[in-house]
Amino acid sequence: MKKVNYIISYLLVVCFLISVLTLSSTLTLHTSATYNFNFNDGVAFKKAPAPVEPNKISSELTKYLISPSKEKFQIYEVNGRYKDPIFNKKEQEVMKRVKTIFSIELFASVLSAVVFFALYRYLYSNGFKEALGNRMKFALYITSGCVIARIIAISIKTFRVSLYANMIGIKIDKPSILIPIFGDPFFKSYIMFSTIIAVVLIGITIYFNKKFVKPVRIFS
Repeated sequence: MKKVNYIISYLLVVCFLISVLTLSSTLTLHTSATYNFNFNDGVAFKKAPAPVEPNKISSELTKYLISPSKEKFQIYEVNGRYKDPIFNKKEQEVMKRVKTIFSIELFASVLSAVVFFALYRYLYSNGFKEALGNRMKFALYITSGCVIARIIAISIKTFRVSLYANMIGIKIDKPSILIPIFGDPFFKSYIMFSTIIAVVLIGITIYFNKKFVKPVRIFS
């Protein structure tokens, strides 16, 4: 196996790791079910500064995050003949930055997945099945470990606060509807859904890799 192929095989590992972590995250963050699960019991919005419908919030939120043409996030409270905006300019700026970060993650997930499949096909087509099997075994080990590390990290409040401060950096005034949307209760929904998706992606990879190369046993 030439040096360039060694580099390609380890690049395959990196791309697989990035694609599983980012794809599981971006699918979670762009799915209304994640937010509905968080809002399900209605407790999240009990202290909200304005009356809101949880289902409407989750629906409009996912539409905003998915649509490239929507620049501002706003939901209106119907008050007789008038429609009062729920989110102020600072909250809209927060959502704008959130959307930018989520969009970058989405791009990274698609790019890493495409590169991974291209590299996998290259190694398979050139007869490096044994090396491919070994690299995928390593990739599955390290990716599983990183999924566990993500669970632990996001479960720590100090980490979440630091992450928000470094990536968003806008202090939200209380009370704000954004707090129940992305506040402490939300991380539980995020961990659950992103982990389930990551496990499914890893399981699918094991299944198809087993069909193409020698069996991959990650627990032996």
